[in-house]
Amino acid sequence: MSKTDKKLINLNKNEFIDRRIEENEKFPELNIRLDTIDSVLLLLNSQEEMVLINSLKHIMEYVRRNEENVTLLKEKNLLNLLLEKELYRQINSVLVKRLSLYLTSFIMENINCLLELDTSKIREIVQLCLIFYLEEPDDFCCEYLSVILNKCLVDPQVVEMVLNDNEFVLKYFSTIANSTNPDVLLHSMELMKKILLVIDVEEKRNFIALHSFPLNRILCELNSEYFDIRKSVLKVLQSLVTDPGPNNVLNQEPWCSFLLEQLTNMFCESLLTEELHILVEVLAATLEQELMISLFFELNLFDKFNLRITDGSLIESEIVCKALWVLAECAKCVKFVPRLVSSDLTEKLLECLLNDDNNPAAHILLGLNRLMKSPQASKRIIEAYDQNLLSKILKLLNDKEINIKTREQAANFLENLLSYAFHKSISLILDLNFSQILSDVFAQAPEERSIDLLLSLLNTIEMITGNADYRKKICANSSLISNIGLLLMNSFSSAILVTNLFRCLCSIVDEEVIHQLLLEAYLCSSIKRALQSLSNQVKTAATNFIMQTTRFSLLLAAYIDSGVLEILLLHQKHAYCVPTWTPAIESILSKSPTLKFCIRNTLGFTDITGGSDFMVSKKKFDDFRILQCILKEEVSPLHPVIVVNFLRITPPENLVVKVPINCHQKDELSLGSESKEWCYCRSPGDEFLPKYLARVNSMLEFENLALNPSKLKRTVDFDNIAKRAKIIAQVVAEALGNDLESLDLNTTEECSYQKVNCHLKELCMELHCSFIPLGRIRSGCQFERAILFKTLADQVGLPCTLQRSVDGRILFNELPLPVELEQDVHCDKNTMTFMPWRLLRPTHIVDLMYNVGEFTFIEQKNLKAMFFQLICILITCTHFAKAGQSLTTAIHRTQAAQERINDLKCFKCDTMEDGEACVDVSNTTNFRHKCEGEEFICMVKRFSYTTSTENSTSSPKMWSLDRRCAVNCEPGCIVIGERTKLYACTSCCETSLCNTGKGSASSLLYRRVETGIGTLLSLLTVRSFLRYIS
Repeated sequence: MSKTDKKLINLNKNEFIDRRIEENEKFPELNIRLDTIDSVLLLLNSQEEMVLINSLKHIMEYVRRNEENVTLLKEKNLLNLLLEKELYRQINSVLVKRLSLYLTSFIMENINCLLELDTSKIREIVQLCLIFYLEEPDDFCCEYLSVILNKCLVDPQVVEMVLNDNEFVLKYFSTIANSTNPDVLLHSMELMKKILLVIDVEEKRNFIALHSFPLNRILCELNSEYFDIRKSVLKVLQSLVTDPGPNNVLNQEPWCSFLLEQLTNMFCESLLTEELHILVEVLAATLEQELMISLFFELNLFDKFNLRITDGSLIESEIVCKALWVLAECAKCVKFVPRLVSSDLTEKLLECLLNDDNNPAAHILLGLNRLMKSPQASKRIIEAYDQNLLSKILKLLNDKEINIKTREQAANFLENLLSYAFHKSISLILDLNFSQILSDVFAQAPEERSIDLLLSLLNTIEMITGNADYRKKICANSSLISNIGLLLMNSFSSAILVTNLFRCLCSIVDEEVIHQLLLEAYLCSSIKRALQSLSNQVKTAATNFIMQTTRFSLLLAAYIDSGVLEILLLHQKHAYCVPTWTPAIESILSKSPTLKFCIRNTLGFTDITGGSDFMVSKKKFDDFRILQCILKEEVSPLHPVIVVNFLRITPPENLVVKVPINCHQKDELSLGSESKEWCYCRSPGDEFLPKYLARVNSMLEFENLALNPSKLKRTVDFDNIAKRAKIIAQVVAEALGNDLESLDLNTTEECSYQKVNCHLKELCMELHCSFIPLGRIRSGCQFERAILFKTLADQVGLPCTLQRSVDGRILFNELPLPVELEQDVHCDKNTMTFMPWRLLRPTHIVDLMYNVGEFTFIEQKNLKAMFFQLICILITCTHFAKAGQSLTTAIHRTQAAQERINDLKCFKCDTMEDGEACVDVSNTTNFRHKCEGEEFICMVKRFSYTTSTENSTSSPKMWSLDRRCAVNCEPGCIVIGERTKLYACTSCCETSLCNTGKGSASSLLYRRVETGIGTLLSLLTVRSFLRYIS
């Protein structure tokens, strides 16, 4: 291209006008038809105000058409889109802000914030609204922001976030105080109502106590010309007056007087039904405080209010009955009750209650309950029985469609009626099938009843069942008893309800017809659950119930078989915080001497073995459940079980088990060849025990020592206890002394246990069972004799105990003989005669083996010789217990051993004779002694004891120390006793002068004595020694 051409082009280009500049300066209007909502939503991203205004208007008109459009917009995430734009708060156009806030509020009002929005989204919305509220001066925007915040305040944490924004609170209070826009004021009041409903009492007090709180404006708006504003203000005041604290501004003058006057004047002047309903609710809430009630009467507002009720201007009866709520609250103050009664309030309340058109509200019954304090009102209410008042009350109780508060007040009203006129009321109530109504209420679902309703009905049952005749009528309804039992099983979420259920059961348990019904309703399971509850109140109620019901054999057996006793025993630590825990255990064990003796190894003076079977096993069980299983299951234990029963002469036919001959063993077939079948019975009859008892009674009558049967348990014949005990002991010795040698106190021989054991085995073979009736035993030592003595003593009214030794092989009896009454000025036989048996203390042990009928004083002090005799018997019996053979000291040695030269030397001394010098012999030559013959061992034998309390155990205290040569020596310790333990410790060595130690028990092997200590003297000596050193 030439230069000329190029230049021409440039020139031509410069000659054209640039039209783009003109186009940008003025863009012509463009109208486009949009067919989908998605297209409109895209326009919300525009930066031009007119586009936003038209789009928002279009969407606003769209959502106003129907609710389905709102749902569609929610699906299109319009709310999220607006939040992303921060509700256009940074746009200068006020109209855009108003439209965006309107759409947001409209969407928020049509969603459930709790279900459709998570907490983070709600907090995001609230945070944005708070910022927007602080920046925006426009009233309409603030109105819409109030609506949005009101919808979001569903979580206390969100409310806390709002209240912590001090700048927002100040502007919010300022808006309420200064706004002239009714809509802004209305929605601001709605927001305050929501805040007051969510926050707790303390936060409410702090909120109201703020200096800028607009209380003046709130009270002034009671006279607003707009009903919606007055309604919102009343709701706000209703929340404010519920705080009875002295720091509440509305409880202080002059605000409280002004508030009462304003509310009363509004009630007297208002003609709107809805407003009257709200006014009554607020005024009733205000009068819940006695201060307000006093002001209500002092300012003569009561007369003004009562006049509006009685002048006939309130045409609707519903409004009149609702207005009585205010007067019912006034009846809380007792000093104004006469004035209320004189104003015919009783008649008005009864008229509303007996009106068949409507179900009465709770305040009607509340007012009647409070007016029952007036005799005049109570008399009028009783007269209303002729108007079917009781029928109306019972109908309210059973109708689950009625408000639960009304039913609660009906139950309280019924309780008050019974308190005022019991016999007249109860006869009519029972005729109206009250027991079935109670059953139906107890059977209702938990959401259809309340704890307060159940508590009132349970108290009513207690009142009724205090009368034996009415109790029978109540308990005749089996469904009621079953439903009470089921209610107990399902009510452990409320400790107070469970406690009252147990107390109610205590009031009806005297009717034995209900026992089986309660057991079928899982009573024992409920008791076990209560005993394992975390509430001490529940555990106390359960143990109290157990204590009151163990007198019934059916319930007692259920407690033992179902595991109630087991839980009581396994959790005895609860006795520290539940004072009735241990008495509950004793109440069961006192009725079951068999289990008590197995568990406690003792029967006291008040534990009687008569009545049902008393069984004692020859074996001592560490776990009572083993014996319980043996007694329950159809088994025959390895060790004999002695059965005591004075009432059963022959075994019951239904308990006799017949064993066919094909089930017998070969040795049994040879013994029973004459019979085709054998029989056995675990509850055998005993024809000999009644004869022993008759023998005792005849001897007592002969000696003029028999007591009047009516005085057996009421008095204690201290003068003749010893004489009567000696007679019983003689009968016991005669009955159980066959083939047994009479031994004196100085012998070292034991009772022939082999003969007794063989005799018991023969009886087991004869009876084909290990359950042996006591009367069939002819040879017995301490074990069998102590049982017979206890059973006979119980039958003739002689206070006596039965104790078991630590190893469980010996039983003995204790008696409460008077000791030095003449020297004790505090003892008087005339008064001690009527001493309860539970206060008696054992003083003597009766000898049933050697000096039959003699007594050993438990606190006897001269025990040294007897103590050493016991130790000798213990040591010599140890080998007998291990080997199960007769005692012997013969030792077999080889020829080489017999030719061995004995050059061993040992220390030989005894602290009982040589004193303290024998304790430490390491630096002395005085006690050296050359051993002789077969004495190839040096021995140290130490006797010591320890005493224990609940919290500590003392260190071992030495009684004596013995050093010498020995033929045999077994190192170790023998331990006797429980709280006070006696130790016989032995150490051995085989080198010259090696027995320098102190026979310390710390390095030796301890073992309990498991020998059959055959003499009663040994047992008496142990007990006396332990009592002496303690």
